[in-house]
Amino acid sequence: MPKLCASSPGLSEAECERYLKAPRPTIDHVVVAFFVMPTTTRARLVALLALAVLVAACDSRSSAPSPAPASNSGSSVGLSPRPPTAARAAAPLEYIERLTGGARSDDALPLIVAMHGLGDRPESFGELFASFDGKARVVLLRAPDAWGDGFSWFPFRPNDGDALRSRGMSDAAERVVAMLGVLTARRPTRGKPIVTGFSQGGMLSFTIFARHPELVQAAFPIGGALPEPLWPSADAAHSAARLVALHGESDDRVPLGPTRAAVDALGRRGFEARIETFPGVGHRIPAELRARYFELLREELSKG
Repeated sequence: MPKLCASSPGLSEAECERYLKAPRPTIDHVVVAFFVMPTTTRARLVALLALAVLVAACDSRSSAPSPAPASNSGSSVGLSPRPPTAARAAAPLEYIERLTGGARSDDALPLIVAMHGLGDRPESFGELFASFDGKARVVLLRAPDAWGDGFSWFPFRPNDGDALRSRGMSDAAERVVAMLGVLTARRPTRGKPIVTGFSQGGMLSFTIFARHPELVQAAFPIGGALPEPLWPSADAAHSAARLVALHGESDDRVPLGPTRAAVDALGRRGFEARIETFPGVGHRIPAELRARYFELLREELSKG
């Protein structure tokens, strides 16, 4: 604090030092006393007030807090601020693990990476594998964004065109690809991962297979699709990976036509891809579709 007492008007240096060491008077005390005190005392009070202003100014300069960090423009009112996009993209996704067919956690196992649909969660989607008897490690990823009572992999707005939706799908798929490396490093794994999912999860299975066929053993999208902007622009390099899309012929949420077109586009580029359809089935996984799905999974597990 600067040397104030040497130049304080109306006060001796000793009086000034006593004031600085004493508790600060409140403004109420000052107002009441001001009108009843002698003139000379009132003059001294004015000097004290001037000194108090100087002290307060010095205190505020010496103890001013650091500026608060700039707020994240992407955060929502009432929610914890979301990390910057780059940090979110780098953060590992949450997941639950389910062992099937009597497998043990420390076994080297085939890895099935499963992705739920829009508004779902891994806990409920994992019930699909309750009756699966193949020996495997099933990792059920949790989508990063809240959606109703569940989660979403990428923004879903009915009026979004293919180009905008494809960007969200591409970003989400790259996060899943990063998780493939995390999971195979954390868990004893035999062979390359199998990627699969329903609805939005099926779309990500399509995207990962189209962009990174060398990283997966197989892809089994259910009720999924691949928008044209994500169709491969080059012929497939040599890869043993295959894609089998399972789709209800009466699906009114993800219509069959665009999915069939995507599978045909993959085939023209040399990818091993085909579609199997189910008459009378909508956007769901009934018993007959589930039975065929399990057959496909067991076929892949037997290759290891």
